Amino acid sequence: MKKLFFLLLIINAALYSSNMYTLSGVKKVYPVIEIMTKKVPQEYKEMISEELKSYLDNLNIVYTGHDERAFAILVNSIYISKTTSLINIELLIGEQVKRLDSNIKTFAATYVTRGHFILNKGDDLEDMFEDTLTTLLDKFTEQYEEENKVIKLVEINEDNFALEMKYETSYKEAVKKAKKMKKDIMLVLVANYCPWCRKFEQRVLLKKDVNDIVQKKYIPLIVNKEKDEFPQQFNISFSPVIYFINYETLKSYERIIGYNNKEDFLYFLRKNPKSN
Repeated sequence: MKKLFFLLLIINAALYSSNMYTLSGVKKVYPVIEIMTKKVPQEYKEMISEELKSYLDNLNIVYTGHDERAFAILVNSIYISKTTSLINIELLIGEQVKRLDSNIKTFAATYVTRGHFILNKGDDLEDMFEDTLTTLLDKFTEQYEEENKVIKLVEINEDNFALEMKYETSYKEAVKKAKKMKKDIMLVLVANYCPWCRKFEQRVLLKKDVNDIVQKKYIPLIVNKEKDEFPQQFNISFSPVIYFINYETLKSYERIIGYNNKEDFLYFLRKNPKSN
């Protein structure tokens, strides 16, 4: 009932209230996620929740327990044709605020931002959805940090990915470490100007639950095949490509070609036994 009450207030606020668009002093929120369309699977709630909590953690915003300030992500769609729909994602904060001319409180949307994309039959819904959601959360983060003067955390990108995520960048050094620790190597081959490589780094390898397994089971190695040295037996025309290499024989026993989403890659990591 509490969640339903919040949802009704949020929808009402989004439709009828004026927005103050301020994020100053927002330290705690109550997350609300609602998918109000059959075009987007309800299972996406878990992905949205995980992504939202990751951003809130980075901003040190508390989201556990009850709070009168709701942080909502609402998803709906607009029918365009039998094969085409407009998918809307709305990110908003709703809370009780005092009117200027009295002490009476009213529920208002104090922050609202929206994104949308056209979904045609056969399109990659997951990729388009994550792109739009990430854009909204990035926009929120930028404004929040500006208005609260938060010290910005280190941004992990292609230039500092290996250092921040504790990946080796030298094949020879990775082999030495693997033999010493008796752990197989997970070789990630990337390339310049490869958008799927960047997405795989940011959306999959960067996630804590993925990295925990990778660090525990393997010596992770990331190599730019356009500038770094590595055995050419692993060089193919596709990128990204991930090899799992036996630390004794230095031969690959598993290979993943192209981008895999987080859930698919996690499933593989959890079921994939070590070669030895």
